[in-house]
Amino acid sequence: MDWLALAASDRSDSPALVFGDRTFTYAEIDRAANAVAGMVLGAGLEGSGVAFWGERDPATVAAMWGVCRAGSTAVPVDSRLPPAEAMQLTRDAGVRGLFPIPVGGIDALLDRRAPAETPGWGPPDPLSRFVVFTSGSEGSHKGVILTGANIAAAVDGSRERLGNGPDDAWLCVLPLFHVGGLSILWRQAEQGAPVVLEERFDPARVADLLGTSAYASLVPTMLRRVLDAGPVLAAGRVVVGGGPADPTLLRAALDAGVPALQTYGMTETASQVATVAPGDEETDLGSAGRPIRGAEVRITDGRIEVRGPVVSPGYLGESPRAPGSWFTTGDLGEIDDRGRLTVIGRADSVIVTGGENVHPAPVERVLRSHPAVVDARVFGVADDEWGRRVVAEVVLDGASITEVKEWAVSRLTPVQMPKEWRPVERMVRKLG
Repeated sequence: MDWLALAASDRSDSPALVFGDRTFTYAEIDRAANAVAGMVLGAGLEGSGVAFWGERDPATVAAMWGVCRAGSTAVPVDSRLPPAEAMQLTRDAGVRGLFPIPVGGIDALLDRRAPAETPGWGPPDPLSRFVVFTSGSEGSHKGVILTGANIAAAVDGSRERLGNGPDDAWLCVLPLFHVGGLSILWRQAEQGAPVVLEERFDPARVADLLGTSAYASLVPTMLRRVLDAGPVLAAGRVVVGGGPADPTLLRAALDAGVPALQTYGMTETASQVATVAPGDEETDLGSAGRPIRGAEVRITDGRIEVRGPVVSPGYLGESPRAPGSWFTTGDLGEIDDRGRLTVIGRADSVIVTGGENVHPAPVERVLRSHPAVVDARVFGVADDEWGRRVVAEVVLDGASITEVKEWAVSRLTPVQMPKEWRPVERMVRKLG
């Protein structure tokens, strides 16, 4: 299960991490992880929760492996959180120690003397290996417990679907306090393959790096900005997740020579649940593909439900989930006769207007299909007559609001038709 140690043994001189103009081998990352493990053990934190800032940095990668190697639970934390909020979050999680990136970064870790022996990270096990925070209802943070068995099943299912191998570099511009970024590190170490880790998201640079990466993981907003940055010569495939991707965006990516594979997943499943297979980009456009091995999916009352070895045993502070039970997500979806999953949107984003339900995502897809609509966002606001009225924010290029409204009348049902239209210069969305 300690894939880093295995890769350091079998592929010691192979590149594990490319960070800017530096390349670190598996032997070096393994040595740095051992140094972290020694620091954790020296502080008497074996078997407890140890937090670290989830910055995109080689020392964070070493911390991720080293904390687990010390027999402790790794708790990556968003470095953008206010200190008081981060402190409360980790206190609630029972964290007893914080591993900071040392002065000198990974070089300081490489200079440290490693312990002769560590508890290690054995075969896939039911022990809590990670606690990854996600945003729950009303914006509250929830600590998702991920075991070694969850992570192993998720990595196996992803590899079976995508076919990534030991010579395939994977570009990571996702945060290392989110499961999307962490899962890249797990997958690549399992194969002894390199991760191209970027300190920050730069659309033009990502466009260049896609020319040398076999895989990359982007959220839809990132993909849109990369396409806007200029010509892209993609050598591999882009896995697009973090929310439903607009089919027009995926179509634009394919037309630009970027094979985009939509994926659906969440922290509670150690990342992927369903993913479009390479080669099916055209036929499965608009869907998230079929469930991966290790994830069984069904729809109950419109809600997506998942079960299987990828599903977390539960949240911190809550009763454990019964083994083999269905996990009800907060997402709405459909499964077609070929077993492909289409994500409609968040259940809590449904707009109840005049007693009828309007899902924002399908309305947004229709609006974005207008050639002059650069982007669109649909939501509900309080209304005395309707309860909630449908509002559309649109970024326009070469058309007026009136023209788009007239065009939309024949493409949306009366209840879907926005009652208020707001032109905006750009859409502000949070990037991970």
